Amino acid sequence: MTWAFTYLVIFLLGFTLAIVTGLVKRLLHPSDLCDSVIVPAHEHWARLHTPKTDLLVSFLTFFGLVALVLQGLTLMTHQMEILIGLAAGLIGAIIFRGWLCKTCEPAKHLEASSGTARVVKTIPVNGFGQIELQVGDFYVKLAARSRESEPIPDGTVVTILERDESILIVSPCDHENGDSSPKDS
Repeated sequence: MTWAFTYLVIFLLGFTLAIVTGLVKRLLHPSDLCDSVIVPAHEHWARLHTPKTDLLVSFLTFFGLVALVLQGLTLMTHQMEILIGLAAGLIGAIIFRGWLCKTCEPAKHLEASSGTARVVKTIPVNGFGQIELQVGDFYVKLAARSRESEPIPDGTVVTILERDESILIVSPCDHENGDSSPKDS
């Protein structure tokens, strides 16, 4: 078995796994990884919802392709081809991860500093929950906390008071669904 064939097998293994694991689909539609959830940028590297196999697959694909090209176009030693291929695989996997993180980066110009939303994940005392609001034609989930540090349960309609980076500061609406009178029993 030749070195070129070995590199070709590694590249084809990575490419085939990319198709089988759905990586190709995620590359074409990376925002699906985000689940329309906007979280602080520093959390992306640790909490991005991407299978760890995606990093392995991207590493194998980059390594195999670069080593194969080096084998065919240069007169390098096999050790140099492997070292450069390993470096390219590592750099490619890091760039891939960064690109996915950029895709899920909070929308910097999102107009979400006023209006109402609905709590979809309870906002605990002195903690963060999640709200959902309509932005254009789609719904977006955003991290939120209450201004008065009070708990706000799921389903509560809240008023968006302000925005602190990617966290919205909210307060329960005075009345839900436009009905300000208490229900009689």
